[in-house]
Amino acid sequence: MLLVGLGCAAAPASSEEIKSKQEFLKMVADKRLVQGETWVKILKDGTVEGKGPEAGTISGSWEWKEQYYCRDLVIDDVPLPHDCQEVVLEGDTVSFRHRDGSGISVSWKIE
Repeated sequence: MLLVGLGCAAAPASSEEIKSKQEFLKMVADKRLVQGETWVKILKDGTVEGKGPEAGTISGSWEWKEQYYCRDLVIDDVPLPHDCQEVVLEGDTVSFRHRDGSGISVSWKIE
């Protein structure tokens, strides 16, 4: 997926790790997450939809396990490996840190 650096706000926003499915559903689910021309929606019904780079399709499913968002995605008919991710909310940005919080972090603007 695309990695996009986000500019800093004038006043730093406090970050909050999302540790429960209820928090995730309230703060992230069903919202449009944008990164450049790419967008996704992580829907409350356990599905994921969106448009990827060069207008390709993003689809898949997700579930909440312990304190992680776990997903199975397909981008342009290419399946990505299953991954569980730590989720951190900061202002209008949500970041997903891959590999149970030990991998790279990918940030999305919430619209």
